[in-house]
Amino acid sequence: MELDAYGRSYLRLTLEIEKHIAGYVDAYYGPSALKAEVEAAEKKSPAALLNDVMALQEAIPQEDNRRAYAKASLRAMDCTVRMLNGEEFAYLDEVNRLYDISPTLMDETEFTKAHAVLEGMIGGNGRLTDRLQARKERFETTPSQLPLLLDLAREETRKRTAVYLKKYAAHPLPVDESVDVQLTNGQPWSAYNYYLGSGRSLIEFNTDIPVSALSILSTFAHEGYPGHHTESLLKELSLYREKGIGEQAAMLLHSPAAVIAEGIAVTAVEIIFPDNTNYEWIADTLLPAAGMAGLETAVSLQEISRAVNKLRYVSGNAAINYHTGRLNRQQTIEYIQTYGLTTPERAAKSFSFLSHPLYRSYIFTYTQGYDLMKAGEARNGGKMEQYGLLLTEQILPSQL
Repeated sequence: MELDAYGRSYLRLTLEIEKHIAGYVDAYYGPSALKAEVEAAEKKSPAALLNDVMALQEAIPQEDNRRAYAKASLRAMDCTVRMLNGEEFAYLDEVNRLYDISPTLMDETEFTKAHAVLEGMIGGNGRLTDRLQARKERFETTPSQLPLLLDLAREETRKRTAVYLKKYAAHPLPVDESVDVQLTNGQPWSAYNYYLGSGRSLIEFNTDIPVSALSILSTFAHEGYPGHHTESLLKELSLYREKGIGEQAAMLLHSPAAVIAEGIAVTAVEIIFPDNTNYEWIADTLLPAAGMAGLETAVSLQEISRAVNKLRYVSGNAAINYHTGRLNRQQTIEYIQTYGLTTPERAAKSFSFLSHPLYRSYIFTYTQGYDLMKAGEARNGGKMEQYGLLLTEQILPSQL
C-alpha cells in the first residue's frame, strides 16, 4: 500500500504519541516498516509533537472525503498533545475537543422514573438494589461455562452479520476474517476488542466480576459482529486498502471516530436482531445452554432491560460531577450506587473506568454515540442503511 505524504506523517505522529500514552493507538494496521522505524527512534518531546501537529494542520488534504475528518482528528490530537505539554482544559471542553461531542448532565428525575418502573417489575422484598442484585446473581456464569456460551454468541452474530452486510453494506464479510476470544482479569473494562489487522481480532472478556448470561449476546455483537471487529475490517478494506487513506490505518482512542465506533457497537445487536428478537434467542438458546432454562421469559427480559437501559447515563453524570469537582471519589461511587442501582463493588469498577486516564473522557462515547445514531437515521436513509454507511465511511459525530 503506497501512502501519500500526509497519510505517512499522520501515522508517524500517532505512533509517536503512543510512546507517551500507552493505549492511545487502539489499533494499527499501517506499514509495519513505518511502525518499526518510529519505535526504534528516540522518543520525541511533547513540544516537538506539538510542532508536528501544527505542521499537519497546515497540510490537511483538500479532498471532500478527507478534509473534515482530518481536521476533526487533528483537533483531537492537538488537545492530547497540548495536555502532554502541561496545558489544562476544562473537563467538558476536553471532551468536546477530543470527541466532537458536547455532553450534558441528564436530569436525575429520569433515573428515579426508571427506578419506579423497576419497582413494579422486580419481585421480592427489601431494597430495589438488593432485589436487582439477586436477579443478576441468578444469571451469573462461571469461567468454565463461558467458552461454550461465547462460541454460541460468536456463531449466531457472525451468521446474522454476514446476511445483513450482503444487503446493506459495500462489502460482504470476508471468508478469511476471524475473531478469537480470551478470558482476562484486572482490567477497568468488562470486554475489549483488539483489532489486529487483516480481518483478525482478539476479544478479551474480564472476569473480575462474573459475566452475566444476559449480557453475552449484546457484548459479542458490540465487540465483534457487527460491532468493533466488523467496522474495523470493513474500514481497513474500503478506506485503507482500496482508497489508500493512510490516516485510517491508526484507530485512536481519543478521537471523534471513537464516538462513531461506539455508536455502531451499542446499536449492533439491534441491527442483526430487529424487533427485539435478541431476547427470544437468549431465552430459547443461550439460557438453556447455560443451565438457566425457564428463569425468565423473553417478554420479561425485554421489559426489564428497557427500564434498566434508562440508567445508562448515570456513569456520564458521575464523570461530569467527579471531574468538575462537585463530587469526590467516595461520593461518586455512592452516586453510581444510588442512581445506577448497583453494588459497591460494581460501582467501584465503574468508577475505575471513568477515572482512568485513558477513559476519563471516553465514557461519553457510548451514550452520545447511541443518541447520535438515533438522531441521524432519518437523514441517512433509515436505521439499517445508515448503519451500513457508517461501517465503511469516515463520518463525524457532528455530521450525524
